[in-house]
Amino acid sequence: MYKSRSKAAVEKTPEELLELIELKEAELELKRGLPHLYGYPWYSWALDFFESREKLNFLCAANQISKSSTQIRKCIDWATAQEKWQDLWPAATEKPNQFWYLYPTANQASIEFEKKWRQFLPRGEFKDHPKWGWKEETKNKEIFAIHFNSGVSVYFKSYKQGLTALQTGTVYAVFLDEECPEDLWDELNFRVAAVEGYIHMVFTATLGQEMWRKTIEPRDDGEEKFPGAWKRQVSMYDCVNYIDGTPSRWTTERIAQVILTCKSPQEVQRRVYGKFVKDSGLKYPMFDIKRHMKSKHPIPKERHVYVACDIGAGGEEGHPSAICFVGVRPDYKVGRVFACWRGDGLRTTASDVYLKAEEMCRDLKVTPIRKMYDWASVEFGEISVRNGGGWVRAEKSHELGEQVINVLFRNDMLAIYEDGESGKLAGELCSLTVDGLKRNKKDDLADAMRYCVVSIPWDWAAIVIGIVPDTEKQDKKTPKEVEIEARRKELDEKEDGDYIEDEFEGWNEAYEH
Repeated sequence: MYKSRSKAAVEKTPEELLELIELKEAELELKRGLPHLYGYPWYSWALDFFESREKLNFLCAANQISKSSTQIRKCIDWATAQEKWQDLWPAATEKPNQFWYLYPTANQASIEFEKKWRQFLPRGEFKDHPKWGWKEETKNKEIFAIHFNSGVSVYFKSYKQGLTALQTGTVYAVFLDEECPEDLWDELNFRVAAVEGYIHMVFTATLGQEMWRKTIEPRDDGEEKFPGAWKRQVSMYDCVNYIDGTPSRWTTERIAQVILTCKSPQEVQRRVYGKFVKDSGLKYPMFDIKRHMKSKHPIPKERHVYVACDIGAGGEEGHPSAICFVGVRPDYKVGRVFACWRGDGLRTTASDVYLKAEEMCRDLKVTPIRKMYDWASVEFGEISVRNGGGWVRAEKSHELGEQVINVLFRNDMLAIYEDGESGKLAGELCSLTVDGLKRNKKDDLADAMRYCVVSIPWDWAAIVIGIVPDTEKQDKKTPKEVEIEARRKELDEKEDGDYIEDEFEGWNEAYEH
């Protein structure tokens, strides 16, 4: 490969080489001069937001993943890219001249201007360019506006100013940083109505306002607000790689460190997964991110591998397909979710999912009896029979599956290895509630895991006698010490009416039938 490249370079004429050098220099100049367009790589969700032409745009995301920077880049682009204006505002009789950018406070606007806006605004020879040029305006030492040479001015306002500061002017685009107070929303809509303008909002759900929860995470039929809007919910695990495949700074190790700094599971949900927090009514309340997410490493060869598929149509409207693998210790006392996949944004057929699952099964020695599928997909079963795949119908009882998972997590019999896809699974487990309609829920990986773990013949006696730690070197305890520990645990559980023993019998009965 390297020889051919060298040969190609040698064969170029001096004129061609000079032209190539000039092109490279021009590329570098654009990166330096127009950083909002060329200076930084894109995440896939960020480019989607940047390119969206929907009238309403909502991005609910984790902390520190460039959501605000993405919106700033879009604001600068729309303010300077005059070639886009006709398509953006076809009903307008005049060129756009006014955007609003709102922060919670004026002081925060000034801080963000120095910290982020200057990072993305045109610089060098582009600073005074007829198209991209700009100058700032301050009042009382706070940023007031950016006036672009294109004729567009971006005025900075704050939520604390209240309604009176928002009751004048026609605005072509409004950009909101963090949750907009509900009482300001109608007025902002009125500002853009005359020119059929746009509203964008990027935020982390730290306030948890019900209006925005219904926008991003509706639970009931008919509850969703702004159903036609562009919407995304983004976690840190969606930022592991840029759109070109190169790794970002958000490694799984770095995300794990962020999780450790969070003061509660609820804070983890908000700041890492970009979720609205609901403290009660969770399907999997026994799941604890800090406790049950483990550093990824190869599973021991002696582990029994189980796999399950949840088959969905995917695409923009349907539920994505999902695949989950669990490695179980031969004594069936401890298991690990060590691999999974969710086809976000992909349209998938039963055949697509079958081929993906078989590809992931390769070299894992998964025996047929340990391969489960969602039997609602008749086609998947037929494909398996034709190809000798050996997939069997999954046990789909929600009640049984959810109880099994909660018992496993509560007793530390199940954990999840950290990577980008398993981060999506953790996000589902943290946010799924018992209420609401299934079509409104992101539960695909959780369902695949449920099909998987409910098929495993767990040693429920381990709950009573004590689980052997899942370590390379097990603690060396005498039989007498083990017996004493078990008796102490039994005494601790007496206040709950011998709950553990009853549960042990119940699980054995459930599996028997």
